[in-house]
Amino acid sequence: MQYFKNGKIFKEEGKFYEAMGIEDGKISWLGKNETIKDKNAIDLEHAIVIPTFIDSHTHPDMVAKNIDSIPCLPPEINSIEEIIDALKQSPYHNGDSNQWIDGFGWDENVLKEKRAPTCCDLDKVSTIQPIMIYHSSYHIIACNTKALEIAHINKQTKDPKKGKIGRFENGEPNGIFYEPEALDLIRNKRKPTSFEETVEQILKLGKKYNQLGISVVSDMFSLYEPVDRIKIYEEAKKRGFRQKVALYYEWNSVKRNGKKPITKKTGDIYVAGIKLFIDGSIAGRTAFMKENYPNDNQRGMKLMDEDELMEALEYARDNELQIAIHVMGDGAIKFLVDTLKDIQPWIKNAPTIRLEHASIMSVSQLEDIKKAKMSFALAPQPIFLFAEYEAYEHNLTPDLLKIAYSMKTDDAYVLTTLSSDAPATLWANPENLYVTLQASTNRISANHKDMNKTEALNVCQAIRMLSINGAKILGLENIGKLDIGYEASFQILNDDIFTMPANQLANVLPKEVYLHGNKI
Repeated sequence: MQYFKNGKIFKEEGKFYEAMGIEDGKISWLGKNETIKDKNAIDLEHAIVIPTFIDSHTHPDMVAKNIDSIPCLPPEINSIEEIIDALKQSPYHNGDSNQWIDGFGWDENVLKEKRAPTCCDLDKVSTIQPIMIYHSSYHIIACNTKALEIAHINKQTKDPKKGKIGRFENGEPNGIFYEPEALDLIRNKRKPTSFEETVEQILKLGKKYNQLGISVVSDMFSLYEPVDRIKIYEEAKKRGFRQKVALYYEWNSVKRNGKKPITKKTGDIYVAGIKLFIDGSIAGRTAFMKENYPNDNQRGMKLMDEDELMEALEYARDNELQIAIHVMGDGAIKFLVDTLKDIQPWIKNAPTIRLEHASIMSVSQLEDIKKAKMSFALAPQPIFLFAEYEAYEHNLTPDLLKIAYSMKTDDAYVLTTLSSDAPATLWANPENLYVTLQASTNRISANHKDMNKTEALNVCQAIRMLSINGAKILGLENIGKLDIGYEASFQILNDDIFTMPANQLANVLPKEVYLHGNKI
């Protein structure tokens, strides 16, 4: 047995231990220093020890790909002119008409011009090479004219059923595309990243996860094409990728694959469920609301009707899979809960229905969820409000802004987790869950606005939502807590996160990280 002593080992709120013993990758003992007689015990030197984090909603493949993309977000980028200059510095800006130039992270709400970059703007970078840059929400892209030409998008091109093509006043496409079906008009014309390239990207990301103290991730937009995503992670694991991965296959990809049965539901790399989209984003005014947006005559976009929702439900039930459903607007949440609340759940060791983002939860909606026959859980990301407060303030009425990402209230009614949704927000390193820890406990935005301090979590609550609650929403047992019989995956910190100012938590990094009892 390997002993650790002289620590402040966090078990749960109000309960810490001085010492710990691990054996065969699990915690086998917790107690006091004086009990240990082993001279080889590791001295923690009074460091804080907490569980590794579980990022229960993220997009590892997108985070990995961004390593080679141009960031188009604050604090470095604050205008369309600066986006143009940054894209010109891309190592792929080489005059090759087959080479795409990629960027990510723009948001019109924080740009000096207060508008989205159009094809006319991006043509200033290149008219020879295609360009595609993601909005911070990853529900919108902006492209140049070359990209439109490759995809054969013109004035006559009709909007897809579940998306929208942005247009100038004369009807010509302006290079902006809204929601996945519209984005795919461009994305599907691109040469896919090779299997080997993708595996290498994931391995690089795995090293970053190690440094950030992350032991489990959920891939919330898994695809079968061009290569079945699970095969990429399985190959990466053979080459040293250490994280557990729960995959949620995107519903349209499941349908394109013939709705074949899914069987790989155990192990370190496993399929947990399917992913659906009911609406879009609050930042992009495509989240589906009960009432019109302020100073607007539209309520956003409802991307799925009841018939398709029930078709997906039948498939998930037949395959004993969870359903993770993107819902941000209060109208989308009401539609979802009203449709599913009286249905018998089919998952025994986890919630059957995950509400992803669940941005605006009223107490009446939470009461409906608590009383429902169906088993629900919430997966909100307070980093959205932290990083995009200006957009939320602009797009929500004051009463809705007040209850946005109210995880303290949410947690009183239903299993609630914290996660990053990286890279889909207006922040340079959202995969660092210490940013989420700060956002949820400090409740002050990046632009120094009060995000309703009454909903601030304490650090113990936030760690629970980043660890054991993440395990519960994924149906994982004996992980996410420093207790006897649990996996010995933990972080050793120099900083006392329980007493330090909450506005400094984003600066914390683990001193050491252990997975399965091994120092990595």
